[in-house]
Amino acid sequence: MVVEHRLSATLPNGRPYVNDYCFVYEVRDGKVRAIREYMDTRGGWAQVFGEGEPVQLIEWR
Repeated sequence: MVVEHRLSATLPNGRPYVNDYCFVYEVRDGKVRAIREYMDTRGGWAQVFGEGEPVQLIEWR
Protein backbone atom coordinates (compact mmCIF):
# COMPACT_ATOMS: atom_id res chain seq x y z
CA MET A 1 0.00 0.00 0.00
CA VAL A 2 1.31 3.48 -0.88
CA VAL A 3 0.08 6.63 0.88
CA GLU A 4 0.89 10.24 0.03
CA HIS A 5 0.69 12.69 2.90
CA ARG A 6 1.28 16.44 3.36
CA LEU A 7 2.51 17.41 6.80
CA SER A 8 2.11 20.99 7.94
CA ALA A 9 3.17 22.30 11.31
CA THR A 10 4.53 25.31 13.11
CA LEU A 11 8.18 24.95 14.08
CA PRO A 12 9.34 25.92 17.59
CA ASN A 13 10.83 29.10 16.09
CA GLY A 14 7.34 30.05 14.80
CA ARG A 15 8.05 29.41 11.11
CA PRO A 16 5.70 27.20 9.09
CA TYR A 17 6.75 23.74 7.90
CA VAL A 18 5.05 22.04 4.96
CA ASN A 19 6.43 18.93 3.30
CA ASP A 20 5.08 16.08 1.18
CA TYR A 21 5.74 12.50 2.22
CA CYS A 22 5.22 9.10 0.66
CA PHE A 23 4.81 6.06 2.89
CA VAL A 24 5.10 2.52 1.52
CA TYR A 25 3.49 -0.09 3.76
CA GLU A 26 4.23 -3.80 3.40
CA VAL A 27 1.11 -5.60 4.60
CA ARG A 28 0.82 -9.35 5.08
CA ASP A 29 -2.07 -11.23 6.65
CA GLY A 30 -3.77 -7.95 7.53
CA LYS A 31 -0.79 -6.64 9.51
CA VAL A 32 1.76 -3.96 8.67
CA ARG A 33 5.14 -5.67 8.44
CA ALA A 34 7.32 -2.76 7.30
CA ILE A 35 7.05 0.95 6.53
CA ARG A 36 9.33 3.00 4.29
CA GLU A 37 9.15 6.80 4.30
CA TYR A 38 10.19 9.11 1.48
CA MET A 39 10.29 12.91 1.69
CA ASP A 40 11.96 15.99 0.29
CA THR A 41 14.89 16.06 2.69
CA ARG A 42 16.50 19.14 1.11
CA GLY A 43 13.26 21.11 1.24
CA GLY A 44 12.68 20.02 4.82
CA TRP A 45 16.22 21.04 5.78
CA ALA A 46 15.76 24.48 4.22
CA GLN A 47 12.51 25.07 6.11
CA VAL A 48 13.94 24.00 9.46
CA PHE A 49 17.53 25.30 9.26
CA GLY A 50 17.49 27.91 6.48
CA GLU A 51 18.87 27.96 2.96
CA GLY A 52 22.55 27.37 3.83
CA GLU A 53 24.38 24.22 2.83
CA PRO A 54 23.35 21.15 4.84
CA VAL A 55 25.86 19.91 7.38
CA GLN A 56 26.18 16.49 8.97
CA LEU A 57 24.52 16.62 12.41
CA ILE A 58 25.33 13.12 13.63
CA GLU A 59 28.04 10.59 12.89
CA TRP A 60 26.85 7.33 11.33
CA ARG A 61 28.80 4.18 12.10
